Amino acid sequence: MLIFKRDLILLVILSTSIVLGSDVLGIKNAKPNIIIILADDMGYGDCGVYNPESKIKNPHIDQLAKEGLRFMDAHAASSTCTPSRYGLLTGVDPSRTGVLNTLLKRGAPIIAEDETTIATLLKDQGYITKMIGKWHLGFDMDTSGKKPVFDFSKPLTGGPMDRGFDSFFGIHSSIGSSPMFYIRDREAVVPPTKPVTWTQVKSGRKSQVKVIAAEGFLFEEASPSFCKEAVETIRAHAISTEGKPLFLYYASSAPHQPWVPTKDFKGKSKVGLYGDFIMQVDDVLGQINTALKETGLDQNTILIFTSDNGAGPGAVSEMSTQGHDSSGGLRGSKASSWEGGHRIPFVLKWPSTVSANTQTNAVINFTDYFATFADLLDVDLEQNYSGQAVDSYSFFPIIEDFSSKHTRPSMVHRLGAIREGDWKLASGGKTLIKSKMELYNLADDIAETNDLSDVYPERREQLFKKHQRFIKNRKLK
Repeated sequence: MLIFKRDLILLVILSTSIVLGSDVLGIKNAKPNIIIILADDMGYGDCGVYNPESKIKNPHIDQLAKEGLRFMDAHAASSTCTPSRYGLLTGVDPSRTGVLNTLLKRGAPIIAEDETTIATLLKDQGYITKMIGKWHLGFDMDTSGKKPVFDFSKPLTGGPMDRGFDSFFGIHSSIGSSPMFYIRDREAVVPPTKPVTWTQVKSGRKSQVKVIAAEGFLFEEASPSFCKEAVETIRAHAISTEGKPLFLYYASSAPHQPWVPTKDFKGKSKVGLYGDFIMQVDDVLGQINTALKETGLDQNTILIFTSDNGAGPGAVSEMSTQGHDSSGGLRGSKASSWEGGHRIPFVLKWPSTVSANTQTNAVINFTDYFATFADLLDVDLEQNYSGQAVDSYSFFPIIEDFSSKHTRPSMVHRLGAIREGDWKLASGGKTLIKSKMELYNLADDIAETNDLSDVYPERREQLFKKHQRFIKNRKLK
């Protein structure tokens, strides 16, 4: 008799519930709830579990690592916001379709209607799908003028509600991007009308940025508002009689600039506003993890904490004055193809299945969510979603057994690098330039300091040819 993965997991859960009681575990069905917490511009070195020299305390990330599985070689789909989120949701490398932040200027959704997202995949499998926080993948806008603008007389379409999510509460972009207003499903809670300014830190210099915001919109209240919504969502789900599993995509607006910690966190880190804001992000994770435990949902919930890309150059520069390395010894920062741009913290907890306090060196990418969730739920991607998620490779076997061997095919980083196994060929920019190629063995040189391109010319040429084939087969948006 064929037994599916989810059925095996259910048997484990039910066996455990005989001892602990199903009411304690809060288990309603075999399919686990899935919660992804995505920090915004948080560096690999901002977490103590990845950087023992970190000056910033993260007690809740530390706790999650003790309770779950830490991925040491996890990568965002890109090193900037928009393409990273595109890859996370679609399972497609943004370099393959030319997705960059600049596409937002078109005033149209970046995820096309015929592209399937992980929200759609999970919704098709009976999940309630909810998103909270920063979208940053575009809406249908009025493009009749010189610049695309929101038309608040109509429902806001092309966003999360039209890409697989049942509900959305959040913002269209970063909290420093004009216009600033909250969105509830397809409507602006309060349309933006008021000019405001915020302080930007760039290359050690401060400048004032002018934006238009909704009346009453306060930058420092965005993160607490999203956290409150997430906790309420979890508690409401725990008492729901609907009997469906929950998928919650929590895209934090922090610690992206502007650095606006609440008064409870100002000065708490002792290393400046960025450090304070990181501690506030850590607290959000703590509140969500606590809500799961108090409602009994945590035993059958996959909880993931990660970041959309590396720390911003402003944060890296600012924190270096405090003796803190936000990149944690990695080369580069946000927007680069070096490891500091896209290697990110990634901690996964699932008490009913994942061994506590474990770690893996398996290479994974944001694009792999799609195939991993499909594997978890025994969904045949080729049969059900042919042509979708072409850069997605399941790491579900590692979730089942952290010691499992996992070999991921090559992956391209922002066109400026290609990785295969331990080897990486990079130029650091937006394109891989042959005359500037550098070859690294990341198993021995995670900081990318020892260029081996002259020592292993055949390896360099092999990776370069693979990169060129990738470029040749691209289909740009």
